[in-house]
Amino acid sequence: MFIHRTFLADAKKIIRERIIPWEGLARAGVVSEDNANQIKILEKQSTENRYATVKQQLDLYSKGLLSVLSRVKDKDDVIKNVLTLINDLVINVPGFLKTLLGLKSVDKGLPYDPFVKHLQSKEPLIKSLALYNLVILLRSAGEADAETLITVFSTITSLLELPDTNYQFIAIQYLQELVTNRSYKNIYQKHNLLTNFRPINALIDKSAGHPNATGLQLSYNVLLATWILSFNAEINKSIVHNFPQLAGNLLVIAKDSIKLKIVRISIAIIKNFVSVTTSPQDQFKVIKILLFHDDAVNTIKTLQERKFASNGSDEELFNDLAYLSDTLHEVVSKKLSSFDEYLTALENPKLISWASPTHKSTEFWLENSGKFKDNNFKLVKRIFEILSTSTNNPVVATILLNDLQFLIKNLGHDLVHFINTEKGGSYKVLVMSFLENSHGNNELKYEALKTIQLLVGHNF
Repeated sequence: MFIHRTFLADAKKIIRERIIPWEGLARAGVVSEDNANQIKILEKQSTENRYATVKQQLDLYSKGLLSVLSRVKDKDDVIKNVLTLINDLVINVPGFLKTLLGLKSVDKGLPYDPFVKHLQSKEPLIKSLALYNLVILLRSAGEADAETLITVFSTITSLLELPDTNYQFIAIQYLQELVTNRSYKNIYQKHNLLTNFRPINALIDKSAGHPNATGLQLSYNVLLATWILSFNAEINKSIVHNFPQLAGNLLVIAKDSIKLKIVRISIAIIKNFVSVTTSPQDQFKVIKILLFHDDAVNTIKTLQERKFASNGSDEELFNDLAYLSDTLHEVVSKKLSSFDEYLTALENPKLISWASPTHKSTEFWLENSGKFKDNNFKLVKRIFEILSTSTNNPVVATILLNDLQFLIKNLGHDLVHFINTEKGGSYKVLVMSFLENSHGNNELKYEALKTIQLLVGHNF
């Protein structure tokens, strides 16, 4: 395994060249005298001889280096040096890696715990080097306890959240290496999935805003990691539902990117979102979210007409586009209703916007208001549920208050009574709260006032 990033290679080179006072550290009791002498011997040798020395004394150096790593704290230069030395050895001396993994029979905390300890470091480079070694070990072992993996995934996420693209690039490659293992992917899915995926979604969102900006390789790796994850139906269900803009962002990237490999991977992810689902009902929800982006069908058609797809030179992309085109057209041909569109927005509040004509359509509300009485006003409850979490989203709150006005006009006393009495009148109090908590948004304040007037007016 080799992480492709000049930044990391350069950092390791600088670390190797830095002199560490091993004798002084031994006298101070930071490391043992034996461990200090072992490392000093390696430092005096050429790279080739160093690897040969370790190869002849695998047990000695595997235990010794992990002992130093476990023992040392608050000395970043020493920690970086040992992590770099171990990294060089696990990459270039296969027997050393095998011996490290074999230490599990000596201590169940080995070989992972000494590295996990340093994932708490405030120094991103120490985290990165500790992760590098862990990922190599985990990939080779093929199994590990869930607690270790949860910590590793959490640390990868912390690097992805850094503004430095060097660490983002390194972290996304670590993630790729791990989630190709099915059992590791299952742990990723079952523990903190949404928290861990959030920075990935943010990077894809950024790419959609500037599909051809610098950092195309980072964008590709982020998409590649997402593609690997998208072969799991439960993961797809969670991320599509919680990040509904993701599908639209992938369409934008596919449409606007100048790099064929980015177009191909974006479409492949969308195809998996549609085809790898937990049920037909779940698949229909995904398709509705795709169709919510009104250029989805046209975007697929446009891509099919491009040279790389139309002449069959890229068979995989050609097949994925054909699948999406056929699937979307099948749903559209069944005349997906405007009410389905509205329900999709209620299921995914991040999609609520004035772009949907339903919110201002008198005809839509005359035709569909009766459905909001079903199941004891279940959909009205959903509207208030979203309103209660939209205090910092004035646009969504404004739109939903507008919708409530249409409903009150069409349903009259039945709905007014429900709003005034449900949950002790808390729904009405919620509407009134927007009069004072409009955050200077006059449109929101106006819609709240109109809603209150309708509620009061129907009481007489």
